[in-house]
Amino acid sequence: MKKKDKKRKGIFMIYIILILALLFLYAKYIEPFSLTIHEYKIEDKLLPNNFNGLKIVHFSDVHYGRTVDMKYLNKIINLINKQKPDIVIFTGDFIDKDIKLKDNEIKDIKNALSKIESTIGNYAVIGNHDVYNLDDYKKILDGNFNLLENKEELIYYENDTPISLVGLSDLTEKLIDYSVLDKENNYYRIVLSHEGDSLLDIKDKNINIMFSGHSHGGQVRIPFIGPIILPDGSKTYYDKYYKVDETKLYVSNGIGTSRINLRFLSRPSINLYRFYN
Repeated sequence: MKKKDKKRKGIFMIYIILILALLFLYAKYIEPFSLTIHEYKIEDKLLPNNFNGLKIVHFSDVHYGRTVDMKYLNKIINLINKQKPDIVIFTGDFIDKDIKLKDNEIKDIKNALSKIESTIGNYAVIGNHDVYNLDDYKKILDGNFNLLENKEELIYYENDTPISLVGLSDLTEKLIDYSVLDKENNYYRIVLSHEGDSLLDIKDKNINIMFSGHSHGGQVRIPFIGPIILPDGSKTYYDKYYKVDETKLYVSNGIGTSRINLRFLSRPSINLYRFYN
């Protein structure tokens, strides 16, 4: 190989290394903190008229203690409140399983969450990481979010025609109990479940809308290849939206990071849903 060719090859390798280094720095220090809003218009003639114009804000997978700290949490809460939601839902994994919070941290988080404003209410379910810190998770939700542990809640607004909100506990930690969906009614039904793949078992349960998280949108995605990190429970449903039979499934990208503190082509996000009939 000629000296000129060797020099060109050396320069090319330097460029490649620099590009990879810049991409790594972006994935570690920029994208995980580039919080955005994904807005969706949900049109459904089955929605009761009194819920026309309903706004739901959905966030998920905070994994507090990794990339999310108190300053970031306050940013999340401020962004939620700017949407002026009727309902706020959280679909699990608030505290990362490797993080042990001190009493003062639990108090600070609880106080921060108390600032979330909604006209109807706030609702949450248990994610797989929450299982490892379940007592702390319940403490920070207490008085701030109604925790639906395999439970149905009827939501009333303006008149006596409700919608059904069902929360399912975690699938991968085997806390889920689908029997709550066996109750027959004619209510418009919204289901919250940490893992989107739980829909595989309940496609026939007359579900209008399902909201999930867990996948982080893959967290790290490669162009033309897709996500490279897909946890159990998000092997089938991990992208932002699916239509499965008559059920619309919306999957949150989540906010924090898990396993590795990197995000690439999967920005942390909060979802805003506007309902119309």
